[in-house]
Amino acid sequence: MLVAGLVLPVLCGLVFFWPEGTIPNVDDLFFVPWAMEVAETGRHWNSLLAVQFPGLENYHLQPRLHLILSGWFFAGVGAETATLVLYEFLCYALTSLAFVLVCLKLNLRLAALFTPLLFAPMYTVAGFRLELTGSLIFMVALLVSVPLLIRAVIGVRFGTSLETAGSIFGKALFGIAPLAAPALFAWSLGTIAVIEIWRLASRQASLVRVMAEGVAALVIALAVFAVSADFEFTEFLEQFTYHASRSTGGGINDEALVRAIAFAAVSGVLVWRKARVPAALCLALAAGQAIGAFLHDKALIRNLAASMVFLVAMDAVLARRWNRLKAAAALLLVLVLSVNFISFRIFSEDAGNLDAVLSTYRQDLESGGRVFIDEVMAQHYLDQQTDGALAWTWGGTFPKGRPTGINDIKDGDVWYVSEYTLLGYLKGRHDIAERVWPEPDYRHVPQIPCLLGRQSCNLPQRRWTMLRLERNGDNVMVEDLGAENSRRPVPTH
Repeated sequence: MLVAGLVLPVLCGLVFFWPEGTIPNVDDLFFVPWAMEVAETGRHWNSLLAVQFPGLENYHLQPRLHLILSGWFFAGVGAETATLVLYEFLCYALTSLAFVLVCLKLNLRLAALFTPLLFAPMYTVAGFRLELTGSLIFMVALLVSVPLLIRAVIGVRFGTSLETAGSIFGKALFGIAPLAAPALFAWSLGTIAVIEIWRLASRQASLVRVMAEGVAALVIALAVFAVSADFEFTEFLEQFTYHASRSTGGGINDEALVRAIAFAAVSGVLVWRKARVPAALCLALAAGQAIGAFLHDKALIRNLAASMVFLVAMDAVLARRWNRLKAAAALLLVLVLSVNFISFRIFSEDAGNLDAVLSTYRQDLESGGRVFIDEVMAQHYLDQQTDGALAWTWGGTFPKGRPTGINDIKDGDVWYVSEYTLLGYLKGRHDIAERVWPEPDYRHVPQIPCLLGRQSCNLPQRRWTMLRLERNGDNVMVEDLGAENSRRPVPTH
C-alpha cells in the first residue's frame, strides 16, 4: 500500500512531472489563464481568447468546476508553471491512489502495485484539460461505490444508514464529475447503469430504493452545478451549446466501439474465471466507453479506463502462481508507453535562449502591437504570466482555431511559435511550417512510434526552440530567437 500509493507516484513525479520537460497541451491556453484569472480576481474570463470570443467577458463556454477548484489551488500556492505542474501531479497521484484502493478492496495487489506506473504516462500528454479534475472525481466516486458494487454482485442488502448514504454520495460524485469535464458524462452514466441494473437483477435493492437514491444524488449534483454556474443557467446553455457547435466529433466513434467490445469481452472472461466483481467493474467501463462512442470521447479518461481494464484482467484472470509473468507483462507495457518520455528526459538539452526570448518579447509588448504566443511560450518562457498576450492556438475568430496560413498574420502582428509546435506536434503539415522550412531539419530525441497521441512523440532535442514571426506591410520576417543571423524573410505568395 505504501509503495503503490505514495512511493511510486513520487518517483514517477520526478520523471514525468519535471517542470522544464513537461509537454504543454494544445488546449492549455484555453484553460490555464482562465483558472489563473479565477485565482486572481474570481472572474471567469481569459484575456488570451479576445480574438476567439470578442466581447465575451463572463465565460460559460465549459462547465466551471475544474476552473474553480484549480483556481482555488492557485490562489493558495501561487499561479506559475511550477504550481500548474504540481496541480497536474496531485490529480495524477490522487487518482492513482483511489484506484490503488479499489484494487486492494478487490484483492488485486499486483494491479494496485502497477497502477501509478501505468497511469503516469497518460498524464504526461493530458496537460491542463478538464479531464484532470473530472477523472479524479470519477475515480473517487468509483472508490466510494465499490462496496455497493460488491454487494450488488453477491446480492447482499444494505444493513445501515451509513451504507445508504455511501450509495447516494457515490452516485452524486458520478453526477458531479461531468461538471468538471463533460466527457465524463458517458463514463458516469455507464457505471451507474451497470451497478443499478446489477442491484435490481440480484434483488439487492428494489426499484423504489434505486430511484430514491438516484433522485437524492441528482439533487446534490444539480446544487453543485447551480452554485458553480452562479445560477446563470441561460447564459451557460447558450455559451456551452455555441462552443460545442465547433466540435468535429459527430457520428459514431468506431475505435471507441471496438474498445467497448474489448472491455466487455474481458468482463466475459472474468465471469468465466468466476471473478464476478472484477467482471462487473470491467462491464461498467465497457458501458461507459460504449456510450462515449456516441458522444465526445477524450484521451485521458479513455486511456485510464483501458489501463484499469488491463490491470484488473492481468491480476484477476490468472492465478497467483503466474505473478512473475503478469508483472513482466505489466512492466513491459509501462516501458513501451513511457520510453519516449524517458528518452526526452535523458537526451533533450536546454536551448539556452531564455534571455533572448524574454527581452524580445518584452519589447514587443511595449510596442503596443498584437503579440500572439503558443502554449510552449507560455509554459516554458513566461512562467504562465501571459497578461498582454493573445493565444496563437486560438488566434482565429470562432469557429476557427489556430491560424491556418502565413497570410493570417496581420500588419504589425508578432507571433511566438515553437519549432516543436509546428514540426513536432503539427508534424510540419501546416502552411506556416512549409513556408518557414521548405526542407525541415527537425531533430527529435530517440523514439518509438506515437502510442498516446501526437504529444507522445516528436519531442525536441533542444528544449524549446522559439520562432518569432512579424509582419510589416507585405513582408513577413522570421527569426530563431537566440540563434545568430537567423532573421530572414518568409515567402507569402
